[in-house]
Order: sequence, then structure tokens, then C-alpha cells
Amino acid sequence: MSTLTGKTAVVVGASGDNNFGTGIARRLAAEGAHVVVAARRLEPLEKLAEEINGTAVSCDMTDETSIENLFSVAAGHSGKVDIAVYSAGIHSAVAIAELTADEIRPTLEISFVGALLFFKHAAAAMKEGGSVVTVSSLTARLPGAGLSVYAGARAGIDYAIRVAAVEYGDQGIRFNSIAAGLIETDMTSGFFGFEPIIDSHVNATPCGRMGTIDDMAEAALFLADDQRSGYINGQVIDLSGGQHNGQLPRF
Repeated sequence: MSTLTGKTAVVVGASGDNNFGTGIARRLAAEGAHVVVAARRLEPLEKLAEEINGTAVSCDMTDETSIENLFSVAAGHSGKVDIAVYSAGIHSAVAIAELTADEIRPTLEISFVGALLFFKHAAAAMKEGGSVVTVSSLTARLPGAGLSVYAGARAGIDYAIRVAAVEYGDQGIRFNSIAAGLIETDMTSGFFGFEPIIDSHVNATPCGRMGTIDDMAEAALFLADDQRSGYINGQVIDLSGGQHNGQLPRF
């Protein structure tokens, strides 16, 4: 029997062809979970749901009613939710001197406000305890120019999981985060066309290679499964090959 058989998992941010949410959804499904995949765009979600025998739900992470509906649908499968993964986000790279309030708000709405509301409704649906996992970034650990909004929002949620771990401990719900280094996804693929950028990251990484979506999926599976990580709570796991011990490359 697979380790997640009988479990219901919700994965937000799973509408891309090559992104963390999609990779995580496939890995959880392979371990036996019924996976509810969510994002704004329904068509790619339905394709993924058919592939993994899951459920697709369109969800706007800036709308609390939409988030609440997502977990209502997910809980309808078995009466509860066991695993919830938040992999939604918007990349923002603007120097502080050039920022405007309108440029700041979209990232905060998805990466911070949306994530907190996701915690709220995920926990309400976890009737028998569970695991909540967020996807964060190495840039929330190591500063880089132009990343104040993106990294600041990620860092805020990395701290919020510690608060959530305290608040929901009595309900048996764990909260953890995965701080990923630069990994090729739909959002980051543009960087991979510049060999000096990739070489700089590899040279700064003790493991001597770039990470992969499979690395992320395995880390998420580890944190999602109580048998594997039941005593890990309120923690940020660095998925960066050791690069978090140094600094971001300067370009």
C-alpha cells in the first residue's frame, strides 16, 4: 500500500506545464492520495486531474470565498482534508527606489494574504490533523537586489508558519515550508537561457548542480507524510543544495 492511500491533498498553483505545484500533485497522487488541484485557469487543471485521477477546482487566491469553496469541495471527497500545499506566487523584481504601491500589492495579495487565508481554511478542513506545506524561496533567506517584495512576502510566510504551528498544534496540524533555490520552472525558465547565471549558481552550490522539480516533489512528499516527518513542525527546509550557506550570485 502506498503511504498516502486514503488521504486527500489540496495543491494550489498546479496549472503550469512545468512548475512545482504540478510536480508535487503528481508525486502525491503516485503515493496514493486523492489530489485536488487548484489555480485560476481551469483547463490545464482538468488535464492534470484526468492524468492523476484527481479533482480540478478553479480558485482565485485573492478571494477568500473562492478559497473556502476549494476546501469545501476537497473535503467533500472523504469528509476531510489531510494535506494542503501552497505553491502559488508571483515573481517580482523591482528595485526599492522604483517601487509603487500598485506594484507591491499583487505579490502580497497572492504570496502573503492568500497564503494566510489558505492556512485558515486548510486547518478548518483538517478534522483529524494534517500537514500544510508552503513553497518558499532561497531569496527569503539570502538577500538579492530587486527582490524586496517577492522575498519579503516569502519571508513573512516562512515566519507565519511558526505562528501557525503553535496555534494549531492542539489540532495535530503541522506547518512547514520549503525554501527552494533557483530551479527551472515555467516562471524561472527565462534565467536558464543565460549560461553565466546558471554557472554562477552551480559554482555557489556545494552539491554542484541545479535543483529539479523532482527534488521539490520529494521534499513536499516528505513533509506531507506523517510517517516520514511527523515530528517536524514550524520549520523551513532549505532545498538549495547547500547554497543557503553562502550568498546569492551577483550579476
